Amino acid sequence: MLEVLGLDHWAEVAYFALVDGSPLSVGDLESRTGIEHDALKGALVRLEDRGLISRMAGRPVRYAALPPENAVEVLLLARERDIQRVRALAQRLADRHRKARAGRDSTPLIEVITGPDGVARCGQQLFRRAEHEIRGIDAPPYAQTIDGSMVNSSTAIEDRRVRSRFIHARDAFSRPDATLRIERDIAAGEEVRFLPEAPMKMVLADDQAGLIPLLATPRVLDSCILVHPSALLDALSALFETLWQHAQPFRPGGPADDEAGEFASEEERRIVSLLATGLPDEAIARQLGVGHRTVQRRVQALLVRLGASSRFQAGVLAASRGWWLPGGPE
Repeated sequence: MLEVLGLDHWAEVAYFALVDGSPLSVGDLESRTGIEHDALKGALVRLEDRGLISRMAGRPVRYAALPPENAVEVLLLARERDIQRVRALAQRLADRHRKARAGRDSTPLIEVITGPDGVARCGQQLFRRAEHEIRGIDAPPYAQTIDGSMVNSSTAIEDRRVRSRFIHARDAFSRPDATLRIERDIAAGEEVRFLPEAPMKMVLADDQAGLIPLLATPRVLDSCILVHPSALLDALSALFETLWQHAQPFRPGGPADDEAGEFASEEERRIVSLLATGLPDEAIARQLGVGHRTVQRRVQALLVRLGASSRFQAGVLAASRGWWLPGGPE
């Protein structure tokens, strides 16, 4: 917790021990914390340097914690001043960067981003810089940062008044947790539609930047093109809006009743929703976390219940009954 103040684990353990009790000698602290002698001595030096503890008069030397509300506040203020200086430096560097680019013969309209970590972090930056709207086409493969975190639009714009619209290709449902993730995004306010196929992955931040794969059909997302305001970015925006008009809304399973008073179970609605995307039984089973034969039995029961002779007809009949599924009225 105190790492933000520049304290390591041993310094934090020693400090908490002093806060919780009366002044202690080095030997007392060793017994109470289990920290080795040399590590403890170094931790005490760091705590003393930061004004969190003080030495008591007498022998042996004992250490006492200074009032945390004052000592910690001083360190926080110092850290805030450091952050302000770094921000000011970042602004100066940004100005220098813009001036350097303006001095070239031509300003590059695209940048190539390489490495899965670089691609993932660039995507995160686009989400954070958006002020009005994030738009995107979601399809495999996916990049992730070195620490394993994935790029997620709804998390990045949480608590911000930024509209989020995403089109998911059918291939996006190949991941076992895809449906749950999409349902969480919808619950967070994201608008989601789906298409059987998508021409490319894409992320657009307002009308200021776009990110697309360097290769048309990458097997691994380790290189992307960052597109700045240009005719290319305008074309990507127009492509998204055209696809959005043709895509069908994805409506997750949830409580809904029809005009006749008949209720579809949550599992039935989720199956119908996934059927409408065109997923085969094996993929639906992965999304629901059940066996393939279980899905086959559920699908057959739905066909019988709806009086349908095909999956497509089942979707049409379910929509006519008011069940909540993709392609229904908005």
